[in-house]
Amino acid sequence: MWSLFIFSLMMLTGCYLLSDLDPEFSREKYEKWYENEQYELALEDVKQRLEKFPEDPMLHNEKGYVLHVLGRYEEALQSLNKAIELDNLMDSALNNKAMSLNKLGEYEQAIVAAQQAIDISDKEPEQFINMGNAHFLLERYEKALEYYNHALAIDDHAPYALYGKGVSLYFLYEDEKAVPYLEHYIKVYPDDIDGLWYLVYVHEALGEYSDTLPYLNKIIEFEEEHQLNALDYKGFMLTYAGHFKEAEEIYNYIIEQYPNEGIGYYGKSVALVQQGEIDQGLEELARAIELIDTLKDTAFNDPLLSTIYDNETFIELTGY
Repeated sequence: MWSLFIFSLMMLTGCYLLSDLDPEFSREKYEKWYENEQYELALEDVKQRLEKFPEDPMLHNEKGYVLHVLGRYEEALQSLNKAIELDNLMDSALNNKAMSLNKLGEYEQAIVAAQQAIDISDKEPEQFINMGNAHFLLERYEKALEYYNHALAIDDHAPYALYGKGVSLYFLYEDEKAVPYLEHYIKVYPDDIDGLWYLVYVHEALGEYSDTLPYLNKIIEFEEEHQLNALDYKGFMLTYAGHFKEAEEIYNYIIEQYPNEGIGYYGKSVALVQQGEIDQGLEELARAIELIDTLKDTAFNDPLLSTIYDNETFIELTGY
């Protein structure tokens, strides 16, 4: 299940500067657009301003930043490269370039751009965060951690550095150390699904199954797309925590809402076996395997079902 949730860290501050050469320019208007995420309006406006001031590097930087936020990374790079061509000391454009390169999977190139930004100015956390992101996405977790620490030395409340450090520590199996950084991040962005999932993972890794539940409840509340996965995860955390009846209720709900998904029947079978209701548990397991044949392998390797490995019906169902 963990593979479904991909680490995605995107710096949206970008250190951009808005050119104010145009006497009609309204900073308040831009701030309202960004606050309300009206990026298409901001893009159209910056395009019009570029027609008046085509050699203004700040406007090319701004255009690149807005295109990045809109997910148009290749176009963003074109604008950012133009900004850098006009002003090769613009650290914000280099930083934004690193950000777009990271989203395009060009991590080594992102490292080069981020280092250039750092060489020009090492007083802002963003450059170090984007450098950390590139190393993280290359699975160089210790190196990533080094740059997130640099960012936190500049601003110990920088949320994306806190997140990056927490997740890096998780991948370095430093779960207990990861918790406070991820918790700090979630206080800033309480609805961030990835941050909530990583808090689930670190508490699970620490064997603190009950502590995963508040975060899973938030995920279930906020995220519709992966709600089934979150409900299933909650059921298993309840089972591991010894709350078998509550787990059974979760799986009854899954079966009601998703009757053609085998995981509901599988989770219920585990909860029932843990309560000593072997025959009923095996009936639910049979339904699960009928829907998803590979669950027979899952069942055979599931430590929560180890007490019935020698049960004849279980052997018949799994084929082992």
